Amino acid sequence: MTSVKAVLLGLRNIGRLLQLRHLSGSKKSFEDLVVPLTVKSASTANDVDVGVEFGGILAKDALISVLSQFARRTAVRKLGAEHGLTGKFFLQALASFRRYCQESAVLPVDLHIMLADILQNSRHVDDLFPLFLRHARQVFPHLECIEELKNISDLRLPQNWYPEARSIQRRVIFHAGPTNSGKTYQALQRYLAAKSGVYCGPLKLLASEVFHKSNAAGVPCDLITGEERCLANGQTCSEHISCTVEMLDTRVHYEVAVIDEIQMMRDLQRGWAWTRALLGVCADEIHVCGESAAVDLVKELLVSLGDEFELHTYERKTPLKVLDSPLGSLDSIQPYDCIVAFNRNDLFKVTRQVEASGRSVAMIYGSLPPGTKLAQARKFNDPDDPCDVLVATDAIGMGLNLSIRRVIFYSLVKVTLNESGEKELEPISTSQALQIAGRAGRFGTFHESGEVTTLRMEDLPALKAILTKPTEPIPAAGLFPTLEQIEMFAYYLPKATLSNLLDIFVSLSAVDESRFFMCNVDDLKFLADMIEHVPLTLKVRYIFCMAPISRKKPFVCGMFLRYARKFSRGEPLTSDWLARTVGWPFSAPTKIVDLIHLEDVFDVLDTYLWLGYRFTDMFPETEQVRAMQRELDVLIRESLQNVKQLLKTVQVAGLFDQQGLNGFDSRSPTTANAAAVAKDSPAKMKQATSTTKAVRKGGVIQSLIKQGLLTPGMVEQIRKEIQADQEELFIPTRYFSITVCHVIQYDVGMNVGSVVLFNCSTDLMLFSYLFECACGMEVNTFAFTISARKSNCNIKLNPTCHMVIVVIHAAFWRAALKKYIHTASSAALNQKILYNLFLVQGFNDTNKSHFEGGNTAWENENLGKYSTSETRFIEIMELICSKKSKDVKEESKIKNLESKCHAMAEEHEETLETWYYHNQKKYPDLFDWFCIKTVKVCCPDNTFGASCAPCPGDPKRPCFGNGICEGSGSRFGSGKCKCHRGYQGKLCRHCDSNFFKVHSNETYILCQPCHESCKGGCSGEGPKECNSCRVGWIMDEDIGCKDIDECESSPCTDQFEKCENTPGSYKCVCAEAFRREDGVCIPDPDVPRPKPVFFGLLAQQVLRYASYFGLLLSFLLILLRPKTPLIVLFTCSLVIIALIEAGHAVRMLNAIFLGDQAL
Repeated sequence: MTSVKAVLLGLRNIGRLLQLRHLSGSKKSFEDLVVPLTVKSASTANDVDVGVEFGGILAKDALISVLSQFARRTAVRKLGAEHGLTGKFFLQALASFRRYCQESAVLPVDLHIMLADILQNSRHVDDLFPLFLRHARQVFPHLECIEELKNISDLRLPQNWYPEARSIQRRVIFHAGPTNSGKTYQALQRYLAAKSGVYCGPLKLLASEVFHKSNAAGVPCDLITGEERCLANGQTCSEHISCTVEMLDTRVHYEVAVIDEIQMMRDLQRGWAWTRALLGVCADEIHVCGESAAVDLVKELLVSLGDEFELHTYERKTPLKVLDSPLGSLDSIQPYDCIVAFNRNDLFKVTRQVEASGRSVAMIYGSLPPGTKLAQARKFNDPDDPCDVLVATDAIGMGLNLSIRRVIFYSLVKVTLNESGEKELEPISTSQALQIAGRAGRFGTFHESGEVTTLRMEDLPALKAILTKPTEPIPAAGLFPTLEQIEMFAYYLPKATLSNLLDIFVSLSAVDESRFFMCNVDDLKFLADMIEHVPLTLKVRYIFCMAPISRKKPFVCGMFLRYARKFSRGEPLTSDWLARTVGWPFSAPTKIVDLIHLEDVFDVLDTYLWLGYRFTDMFPETEQVRAMQRELDVLIRESLQNVKQLLKTVQVAGLFDQQGLNGFDSRSPTTANAAAVAKDSPAKMKQATSTTKAVRKGGVIQSLIKQGLLTPGMVEQIRKEIQADQEELFIPTRYFSITVCHVIQYDVGMNVGSVVLFNCSTDLMLFSYLFECACGMEVNTFAFTISARKSNCNIKLNPTCHMVIVVIHAAFWRAALKKYIHTASSAALNQKILYNLFLVQGFNDTNKSHFEGGNTAWENENLGKYSTSETRFIEIMELICSKKSKDVKEESKIKNLESKCHAMAEEHEETLETWYYHNQKKYPDLFDWFCIKTVKVCCPDNTFGASCAPCPGDPKRPCFGNGICEGSGSRFGSGKCKCHRGYQGKLCRHCDSNFFKVHSNETYILCQPCHESCKGGCSGEGPKECNSCRVGWIMDEDIGCKDIDECESSPCTDQFEKCENTPGSYKCVCAEAFRREDGVCIPDPDVPRPKPVFFGLLAQQVLRYASYFGLLLSFLLILLRPKTPLIVLFTCSLVIIALIEAGHAVRMLNAIFLGDQAL
């Protein structure tokens, strides 16, 4: 128990260290963020080339020589640095300038004349710099506005953003105390007594509660949240407002303002909102409520502004006792107990076990709708309701009044995201523990005191240590870039994306790190990247990306993208479209996954309402959507009443199996989830792990199935992975050896972690430091990250001390190992590319070159041979990164090759110079001397590892020629065969599933894929050789697997759809002249509609022949005056017209029945 406590406290310290790293050192390099623009070369001249008229034609070789001389000038680099062209900026601008000068058919007149003068020795090469700088500013437009960008991103004085607040004298009263101390009550009393006031809360629930209490007390109050506006007086705004903290209007003057839960300004995501409220609220009297940990920071911020500051401290109104014994078993649950778990999986498991004992349970967790949370709270608080047990996450820490007598912690660890966006299991902080434990024995309920304990004994000492430890002062408050700042950035950087603008802003931002930090912008960037391809204005894009959307919910993110697309087309998003898209209406869920989907749909409706109050014209039907939300809230509420039945229907393929739901593990998830070793681990690993009792002997597969994270169909694949990794993996270091056991991928639900077991007295932090210095690998265990870098370690550990790391979280270990191997292999690939560019390309391009002085004999006699001269070496080095390697396939694997090439060339210039001048004759094979023997990152082909061991199989054809040896040609990698598609086995000498063997011998095997209809393999080519058929095919005695024509059963339900049969399946496509939009076939406006055939033609013919008839009569009346001939001609005309009309009638009937071609 003591060791577990030490591990928890040590891990928490490491987590705090990581948080400080995020606060101070997470900025990316500015040079890495700015993307150079391409300056197009002039290809044709619109008029006479004036440059050629004045300066003559520039010889290409002479031009290259001048540019190379210009690039080598130290004075040029110094001048570039003075104008912001440092490091990569200078190299990229120089490369672009070179290309522009060499590839342009017509150069600008001043540039052409300048180059001509330099070639004629009438100007110095340094005189080219102003023209180079002009080009560089086209490549990097920020060079002309870098000072403006720095001024915009200067966040050292955020108080100056709020002129209204600075124009008045403010009095601030800080109400400091724990939960259940009455601090917020006192502040609200002053709020209700004022003529005008604003309440700023962290949650919609709290804002709604103050809204109802204020109106019930006779003080008209309006409610403003991101998704809702409620006016107490109909259309008239009230003097009092209750809002979520983000919705505060800092331009409005109030008599009293209340800012609740001020300690939230340390939050990495939302902390900026509390900082903004504290610095910017325009109120004569401000009441700040929160933990005492925030007092020092708040006082420091306000006193520097000249505000008056008062501190009122409060004590808890009812005692809170930490019990000396754990609950022990869920069978010992008593009325008004609350079990707190930190993920939904544990929540459902505990609920199932408690309800199995006959008790009624209320559930509260973060993704439930607010109305459902309140309903569950009322159900638990009602003494007449049979529900007397609450199972909840840390969502009960704020916003709910609960009649809890005893809080029981199911575990003490929760999933967090570190600054790199990686999931970690981290012990809860003192602040979090006090916030949750403080819900027990709330003042005003019938419980005179509160109690807190853990479910398991091993967690109890750690809980006591957490609760008794004083809360640490909050070091800094969060800041966040505003829309106005981002818009100003976009003005100067018009080509940058929103995500890129945010990165550049954070990189350039100047923050007073003693008092402030930059909040995490990753969520905003995630949404920005998602809709980057959608044509939206910057302001609209920024507002969309500020929507409170969880990136962990794919359905919600998908609907968010649909919102953006429809918005960009100018199509209003109606409630009918929304209902059709989400599949409204919904029936009662029958499985837990159905319930979770309903929660996601509720979030989708919430997002619609959030956007609807910002774009009222495009999201016009907020009331209808709110009605849908209320109906969905009721459905979710009713589903929770039947959660026991929902959990019964869960199969092994779902969240849990029967054993996992009913079984009780006496160990804490803190250790039980973090100490599992596979049965078939290597023998040496078994021996190593037998020294400790903390590693249980159960199989990992059994553990994962208990958690519901594996299905039987996945077990076989896992066993294959285990067999492929039987060899024990040792990580050599300079000071101690570390043995790492086999791991299995386990990244669902995050009920995982890692346990570090010591058989010698070594502090956890010391282990982290030594591993970082000596090992050079990146490994994530719990909350500390060890990065791959070279470092000198001054502390030595006793070589006899061995540490055994048992890592159950495979995503950590596998990702770390892959990244290590990838980084190392990339190093070898980089050197190969550099070798190709230097030796193959550089030597070939300069093979026939000379000094270009005109007298080759004199030059060879006095300057030495050009082939071994310094001039040739400099030219190779200068042009090396403007060339393309012949190995384009390998070259394409390196991102930003050109910029990396310059860095590599600079790093290895002395080494290459040594070979060029001294070792060229002795070691003619540059690759062997440079990559293999000197730099020592490469190996000969078909060898790998530190000793360049041969790859498995035949030396000339490793992996049977059917795979790639991992690390081949480098000093890294495992040497294992990565088989090509269709092959498997350690040496890739067997056919994979659904492939069949065509030919094989002792050194060769050829496998071909089975027919697409085959399932479970085949014995040969074609559908007749299938062992069984896939879905969509049926076995036929004559032809084997036969395609089923699904279209015979008319599966397409849309009236404008038609079915098209495809091999093994079918697809529903829209009929002719229709197109699909949002899943529905609608008429295509781009396709011309067919005109009415019969009536249109009939009218046309009648008009035509009526005209003929009139012309005929007119002609006869003029020419034939006698009566008798006139009658004869008239009769003949009628007969002719009748015959012609009959012919046209036949054509029209053909057109009706045979189509338009008949016309």
